Amino acid sequence: MGIQIEKPMSPIVRIFFSRIFPLPFLIVGVTVFAFGTRNFFRAESSTGWPTTTGMIETSSVEYHTDNDNGGGTYHAHVFYHYSLNGTTYNGDRVAYGDYGESNPAHARHIVNRYPAGSNVTVYYMQDKPEECLLEPGIQGQTWFLPCFGALFAIVGSVMLVFLPRVMRKQYDPDHPFDETNKGLPDDPRR
Repeated sequence: MGIQIEKPMSPIVRIFFSRIFPLPFLIVGVTVFAFGTRNFFRAESSTGWPTTTGMIETSSVEYHTDNDNGGGTYHAHVFYHYSLNGTTYNGDRVAYGDYGESNPAHARHIVNRYPAGSNVTVYYMQDKPEECLLEPGIQGQTWFLPCFGALFAIVGSVMLVFLPRVMRKQYDPDHPFDETNKGLPDDPRR
């Protein structure tokens, strides 16, 4: 079954689909990739960060609703404080790449590891002590944002390259269309 084109697209619609439509994929992909890569390298370097003792103030599972589809995700909210050179700092990052799930089991597991009132080891960035976390290093979830961003950027790039070619091939006046092929270019072998 061949592709049928009932009515040719207007030039504005062709430009939109071939040039503008791929841009959000590319922009979102590059942005998420850059943010995820920054977090990835921070996670990698966090194993060498200095440590101090902190205390968990609150530890709970929170539900965040997604207003668009009525669903939501469960997140572990672990809030802690620590002191360095007479200055008190607060933190809420357990690890880089923290994420939420529709099932609360993952969040509950984190909350159970860090109950309120317990002492914890806090890893902090030497030059920026407010940048801190409880679990240093690259965790499985640290890979999510760079991979997700790269996928979106690749999809956007592929669309940006190939959609104009497809549009040009289908609508270029130098490629006559045969009525029997329902909009497909004539086969030169016929």
